[in-house]
Amino acid sequence: MSAPLRKQDLLKRVLLGVDASGWQALVVHRSHPFDLRLFRCEDADFISLRIYIWNCTPGGRNRPVDEFRVQLTGTVPQAERGEITLLLGWHEGYGVFVGFDMRRHAGQASASPSIQVKEASLLNAHNRAFSAYDRANGEIAICFRPEFLVEYCMNLATLHGFTADDEALGMLNTIDTLNERDVETRIASFERREVIATIRKKYREYDFRRRVVTAYAATCAFCGVQLRLVEAAHIIPVAADSSTDETRNGVALCALHHRAYDQNLISFDEAYRIEVSATAIMRLSESGLAGGLAAFREGIKSAIVLPADKRDYPARQYVAKSREIRQWQT
Repeated sequence: MSAPLRKQDLLKRVLLGVDASGWQALVVHRSHPFDLRLFRCEDADFISLRIYIWNCTPGGRNRPVDEFRVQLTGTVPQAERGEITLLLGWHEGYGVFVGFDMRRHAGQASASPSIQVKEASLLNAHNRAFSAYDRANGEIAICFRPEFLVEYCMNLATLHGFTADDEALGMLNTIDTLNERDVETRIASFERREVIATIRKKYREYDFRRRVVTAYAATCAFCGVQLRLVEAAHIIPVAADSSTDETRNGVALCALHHRAYDQNLISFDEAYRIEVSATAIMRLSESGLAGGLAAFREGIKSAIVLPADKRDYPARQYVAKSREIRQWQT
């Protein structure tokens, strides 16, 4: 079993979760409870967040072996106006958070207050991204992987508002296999349907990115850069009916080349040769926007960097279809 983490190490786990969620964090207050502001570069708005967090540890003597607990020691949790307040446990071994309903625990104080969760829920979250646990007192605990931290924050009230017999609760436990039709037809509540759909979409995006970036060793296929600047691009655009989330419909690209690929400035053919569009260059030149072209060309390889596993190579039929859909012009 992993040793319990210090508070500053728990803060690091939160910050890694924010980063994995595609957001950035400004730490306003570094003492527990932690105050953060979450933001994205393209957005003017931010999320104010207060986080109470403790280690999730075995239940202790005379407790069931499959029971874990979060002991609320050192401070009494309180919700603050204008902030989203999280009450979290972190299990280092499974690498997951467990979130509890702050409305039920605000002001909770005793000699050693604790909240229990079953190990099976922690394991399910590790394996399948999300897991909900009915604590049998009416409270629903939510276990989740770090990359879903922001989705949890933004849907806090709805997630903890599920009930034990709620159809949406079972879907949350199988988010990795859930299909869109199930969400649309089996959940009556619009609010809950939207939350499950949002989390399902996030799971698909993250799973696709993880597989593609891993296949390419976090390396841009066009220029070879790493530096944690690499993203997963769909070859057949995700908006197309024929698109797929298969790894072989993906290519790892740095932010610059991902943008250039989507704008039809650069592409690659079925032989994996990289091409820069002379047609696009001419249009840019006519608009006085061709600055930096020489440096752009110089950084590009002759053919894309390919994955180590041939099964992850871009499917040639997807490459051809993509160029047709994108109306590629050399």
